[in-house]
Amino acid sequence: MPSVLIIYAHPDPQSFNAAIRDTVIATLKESNTDYKLIDLYAQNYNPVMNLSEVKGTISEETKAHQVLIKAATNIVFIFPVWWFRAPAMLEGFLDKTFTPGFSYRFKPIIGVYGMPVPLLKDKRILTIVTHGAPALPVKLLYVNAVKYRFLLGFLSFSFSLWKCKIVQLWSVPFIKPEKRAKYLNRVNRI
Repeated sequence: MPSVLIIYAHPDPQSFNAAIRDTVIATLKESNTDYKLIDLYAQNYNPVMNLSEVKGTISEETKAHQVLIKAATNIVFIFPVWWFRAPAMLEGFLDKTFTPGFSYRFKPIIGVYGMPVPLLKDKRILTIVTHGAPALPVKLLYVNAVKYRFLLGFLSFSFSLWKCKIVQLWSVPFIKPEKRAKYLNRVNRI
């Protein structure tokens, strides 16, 4: 039976990201799908790695997050784009939680070269990202760097790329309520 873990990173409980989170949860409840939520801001998560963590110590909080990740069949990331990346809160969570030996390992190829081998490739991943910018400049001028940084710089290390989907919602601060409703309807159908 599917089990969904939602990893959510936005500080404003009235944000459009919160509406996306609530839509995902309502859809899961309608289908009687078991889910858990990691709301990083609501939990006052500390994204800063201390020296002990840099040297490989895994905190009890991180171990608890890793248990939730292991137990899930599906993981949903929901976050806004700030300065062409995820919020620092989520970036720190990824650094501390998706560690070597837990989410990936390196397979030696030759000399000092190796390639990452995902250890969580049984999971299905949905990432819902909100942008302040319109699609055209992000995709053309910046070659969709946000999407590919998250996909290739993180998801490809830990999960099967064939099971990862990224949905990008554009110009969120500037669109009319009708367009926001269309976005939420799209999220509801995913």
